[in-house]
Amino acid sequence: MVDKIVEHIKNTAYFGVIYPDELKRFDDSHYANKEKLFQYRLSEIKFFLGERDGKETILGLQTTYTKITGEKIVNQEARDKVEKELDIKKLEIPSNDYICNFFLKVGDERITQIKLVTKKGRELVVGSDEGEEKTVDFINDNKNHMILGFLGGYRKVLEAIGAVYIPIKEYLGNSRGYFELKKKMKKKDFKDNINLNKLKFSDQVLFRVCDLPDGCFTSIIKYCLL
Repeated sequence: MVDKIVEHIKNTAYFGVIYPDELKRFDDSHYANKEKLFQYRLSEIKFFLGERDGKETILGLQTTYTKITGEKIVNQEARDKVEKELDIKKLEIPSNDYICNFFLKVGDERITQIKLVTKKGRELVVGSDEGEEKTVDFINDNKNHMILGFLGGYRKVLEAIGAVYIPIKEYLGNSRGYFELKKKMKKKDFKDNINLNKLKFSDQVLFRVCDLPDGCFTSIIKYCLL
């Protein structure tokens, strides 16, 4: 089952400028393989910001992944530490949420602005409102894709970036029905009309799992997928 899910993982194009011999790379795609896909999730992205011509400039970024056990893996800072950092902005992503949209602008051989949006409406905008707006494949047309990580490069500032993503329906696989039931369980009239005593034991277990808090429920589904 996991093999089929992994086949649907894709990378967007690189956006920005790439100097092969000079650019320092970062790449989260190793978290999106068969062994790690359901073991780790992107739980935070941090941007390091500077200033150029009086405008906020993106120096680089740092991603954090949370293991299914709760352990946090903080990746190296993808930036030139010689450059003066004036501010740090971050987006925290709870276990029941994920980044689904990735907007950006490019200009003057650098990434000038990035906007991230999660399924539940959390947003983070960094950089300045200048440069050319780029179309990031089709993943910004709706909320049907989960961004698993980022890849790109930097020198003095962030010069190139792309994303690793998967359609959410493929990520959920055969467990999609559980999430649909979970959503229905939040409606009191639906939940109150369920008579547990009339259900088979296996259905009672399913009902109780879908009635758990979001974080516990998601962890159980991930365990089942493994």
